[in-house]
Amino acid sequence: MTKVKICGLSRPEDIEAVNAYGADYAGIVFFEKSKRNVSYEKAEMLIKELKKNPKIQSVAVCVSPSQDEVGKFNDMGFDLIQIHGAIPADCQSDGGLALWQAVNIAGSTEENADELFVQSSNIRGYVVDGAEYGSGKTFGWEAEEQTFVFPEKLKIQNRQFILAGGLNIENVQNGIRMLHPDVVDVSSGVERNGVKDADLIRKFISAVKHC
Repeated sequence: MTKVKICGLSRPEDIEAVNAYGADYAGIVFFEKSKRNVSYEKAEMLIKELKKNPKIQSVAVCVSPSQDEVGKFNDMGFDLIQIHGAIPADCQSDGGLALWQAVNIAGSTEENADELFVQSSNIRGYVVDGAEYGSGKTFGWEAEEQTFVFPEKLKIQNRQFILAGGLNIENVQNGIRMLHPDVVDVSSGVERNGVKDADLIRKFISAVKHC
């Protein structure tokens, strides 16, 4: 069954919603240019509440982090780090937190897409997103002529395929049926007026579980 990641959590109410409705992953953003960015202090408070549900894995979402930042996420108790941009060389080997690499593609037929996926022992999954992180747009997979296929060599290695970008209650079931991701990742698709909405979170998770 496809799993669900709710990303961009920033309030105690958000944590209550993912705990109540059974998300599998919860993402907290550390990127100053994002409207969903949170401080380390606030994140520690959110993590404490999130840990009340041991079934949910916490994900630190960041952009080209330093080794010190990666160590901070480890100390804070995150289960995974989702990295956009450059991945520190020391983080690509065994040891430390498991990683998800975010891969931004410009279209469902982008040439040489396979080359975008960094292969290292510590990368457990790949978040395939639109051309611009946080844009709330898909990479075009819903077009009838879409040809994106998650690389078979990564499937064989049991690397997770996380589908992100522009997902919402209306299109997530089609995304699952067309692309067969291991995880679907949503942020703006479960928001009203720029903040997470508990009812939309409930409906999104329900749509995925009933696909």
